[in-house]
Amino acid sequence: MTVQWTLAAGFLYFEIGVLLLFCLPFISPSRWNKIFKSSFISTIFEYSNFYFNVFVIIMILLLCDSLREIFKYNKVDVSHMDLKNNPQAEAMLHMKLFRAQRNLYISGFSLFLLIVLRRVVTLLSRLAVSEASAEASIKQAQGASDQCKKLMDENDKLTKKLEGEKTADNEEAASDEMNQLKKDLEEKEKLLEQKTRDLEKTKKDLTASKQQAEGVSREYDRLLEEHSKIQGQLNQTGEESKKDD
Repeated sequence: MTVQWTLAAGFLYFEIGVLLLFCLPFISPSRWNKIFKSSFISTIFEYSNFYFNVFVIIMILLLCDSLREIFKYNKVDVSHMDLKNNPQAEAMLHMKLFRAQRNLYISGFSLFLLIVLRRVVTLLSRLAVSEASAEASIKQAQGASDQCKKLMDENDKLTKKLEGEKTADNEEAASDEMNQLKKDLEEKEKLLEQKTRDLEKTKKDLTASKQQAEGVSREYDRLLEEHSKIQGQLNQTGEESKKDD
């Protein structure tokens, strides 16, 4: 195995080991998130996109090289080989083809696990953040519930205390209110009497005005009758003087 394929195989074994570590049940996502946020790992993650793109390009080049080797050795015609003088030629051809296929698997799985590894790291980080947020929300809700319960207990105590004070002050308040109502009633009775007297006086004034108006009306009718009589007498006197002339 050449150097590049030895490194590719080592990288594949490294990816498998890291994924197995991620699958361990006793290491929580929050623990992994703390590891990712450590100074050393954070320094590496600053250039994670660059490293990821470089490794992807290398794996794609190795994958293309292995495919080229497979196509190359698949096209060799065994029937044209001189197996009598070189009996191991066919075995060497199959060995090279097997190596090309092995290299294809190494590069293909390395590329696939690299993508999976990146995705797993991202999901672990998000899961750790979600768990921390959910825990904070639960603590906040529990604190709010305890505070609400405390306020309800204090409200019950205050209500009982106020009810005790009200029972002692109810009689005094009721007597004061009754006295005030009596005073208001007496003032309203006095005001009603005053209004009644004013109404009776107004009625008397109206009656007197009505009688006076009736007297004036009768006097006016009498004066009209006298005026009519005098006017008639004057007319008769004028007619008699005309006849004498």
